Amino acid sequence: MDLHYLEIFYEVAKAKSFTKAASELYINQSAVSIQVKKFEEILNTKLFDRSSKKIKLTYTGEALYKMAEEIFEKVKRAEKEISKIIDLDRARLSIGASPVIAEPLLPRLMKGFSKAHEEIEYDLQVSEKENLLRMLKEGDLDVLIIDEERINNPNLEVLTIERVPYVLVSKKEYANIQEVAQDPLITRKYVPNNNQAISILEEKYRIIFEEKIPVFGNLSVIKGMVNEEIANAILPYYAVYKEIQNGEYKTVYKITEVKDAYQVVITKDKKGLIQIIKFLNFIQDYRLQY
Repeated sequence: MDLHYLEIFYEVAKAKSFTKAASELYINQSAVSIQVKKFEEILNTKLFDRSSKKIKLTYTGEALYKMAEEIFEKVKRAEKEISKIIDLDRARLSIGASPVIAEPLLPRLMKGFSKAHEEIEYDLQVSEKENLLRMLKEGDLDVLIIDEERINNPNLEVLTIERVPYVLVSKKEYANIQEVAQDPLITRKYVPNNNQAISILEEKYRIIFEEKIPVFGNLSVIKGMVNEEIANAILPYYAVYKEIQNGEYKTVYKITEVKDAYQVVITKDKKGLIQIIKFLNFIQDYRLQY
């Protein structure tokens, strides 16, 4: 299989247009059409259904497109990695983190890593998980640190680093759990572990948190509400360990029945890079005290 033909096919399939693909490849449209037909002759199969006005892939074309996408994502990552080495003449990591991990965990984690490996430079990107995964696949990031997520992709390796309990935290002191139930509680509707932790407390102590405040913002919003004593919150320990250790938050209750982890995600083709090996070894040994 000629990679030149494969690239032309891939650009047409991605753009769903011979004209756009020609523009992307800096060749004329007729050359694109001729070379796609030549590719089909080489493979002895039809890749595009030409019976309709719109560009449509055949079943074989769909299968080939998915494989071509993986190939050219790897090529793009390789190009970017070589560029970084040439430009910097030293190892560098591009690290992405989801907001719930970045704010409480990343500063202390990177301080420890920098101290252990002064020879490795790094940059950080904080964003939502969907955007981070796209950047990882395209080679703009080397490593992701995210709150627990089910990822099914054969090209990605996911390492679960640490499972910690959920904790009910507050700025106030309480005599008992029944007293806590009288104050507002922040809920995170779309986080199953959060809902489970609330149910466990309510069933175990036969209480009902009468006033629940759904919050759909990021971790800073939730912490801000706790800091202002608007409401209490139930969060994974890694999200609030700094405030607990500094005495800013009281641990009202530790819910050991529900645990949450954070994960490291890399592309398998980069797992042999020395800077990634060093980072993975460091983070796997990094533990929170609780």
